[in-house]
Amino acid sequence: MDSKPSSGTGSDAPPRPPMSNGSPGEGAKEAAQPEPKPRWTKPLEWWLTRLLIRTLNLVGRLTPKGALAPMGRALGMAAFHTQRRYRTVALANLRRAFGGAWDEARVQRVARESFQHLGMTLVEFFLRMPRITPEEVDREVRFLGQEYYEEAFARGKGILLITAHYGNWEIMGPRLFRAGYRVSAVSRTADDPGLEQMLEEIRARSGLQVIPRRQAARQGLAALRRNEILGILLDQNTLEGGVFVPFFGYPASTAAGPAVFALKTGAALVPTFCIRERDGTHTMKTWPPIYPVSTGDRARDVERLTAEVTSVIEKQIRERPELWFWLHNRWKLQPSRSEMEGEAPRPPVREKGLIECKPCD
Repeated sequence: MDSKPSSGTGSDAPPRPPMSNGSPGEGAKEAAQPEPKPRWTKPLEWWLTRLLIRTLNLVGRLTPKGALAPMGRALGMAAFHTQRRYRTVALANLRRAFGGAWDEARVQRVARESFQHLGMTLVEFFLRMPRITPEEVDREVRFLGQEYYEEAFARGKGILLITAHYGNWEIMGPRLFRAGYRVSAVSRTADDPGLEQMLEEIRARSGLQVIPRRQAARQGLAALRRNEILGILLDQNTLEGGVFVPFFGYPASTAAGPAVFALKTGAALVPTFCIRERDGTHTMKTWPPIYPVSTGDRARDVERLTAEVTSVIEKQIRERPELWFWLHNRWKLQPSRSEMEGEAPRPPVREKGLIECKPCD
């Protein structure tokens, strides 16, 4: 687990740009643009989405548990074949990450499996989690590495649970709650208020306290000071307020908030991932805690911690690549030439609002 991952590139791999230092600056490609106005069709789209979820929920009540996984795989395959934009992104991401190490047949297979696993996660979340019992959570989700949580909690500074859109990340909340922990999670608020209410109801039923991203600075710090768990997904491209760190050998704009919080509070960063097993159960795998060390150079400390946690995320993805969210455009924002050459000044690290980083699709 501690071994250095292979670069995953061969002679056919595209050249990798040099890494930049610091945060995305004004010269970064894909710079922030004004928020577009919502399409006039948005209310109709929201209503149809809620109607589809409610219909599926009703169907789920009548569907045997064993049929949910095939339903999810079918949903994922339908998306793979009909959603050209996301299929194109997933294939491009896999080619970039694994380069000449994989042939095209493997790239296509893992892309399909990634869509299937995402379909299964959606079905499990909307159709299974609203009715799952505590006993089923204990039976179906194995918790590996709980001793790392106890070790980190003993310091009395709280835990920053770092995870990714990997396997069924949503079911970790119920399992941690069953282990006796209080868990809050930073989440982007859905554009549709009706859908957001549905999501909150499902998560709250499992004991998870959801913190809107815009309130993460205040509420997140409060949770850590109570020696609780604050969960953050740290695998999305960040449009504002991030730092460029290596991810599969390429610079990826990554939210700096978790590192800032860790340095500010002394909280341990504990990478944890949920692995879907072949038999339909899940394994919640915990990696050793990463403890913040301050050198006096806040910007470099934030960059180093963010890179270290992102490296663990990459190692976990390499173990089971098909479980990750490859359809997300992780490398969309790239550093400018001056940043890559180290000529751009390093911007100051803000201590407030950094978990409010704006991800871009």
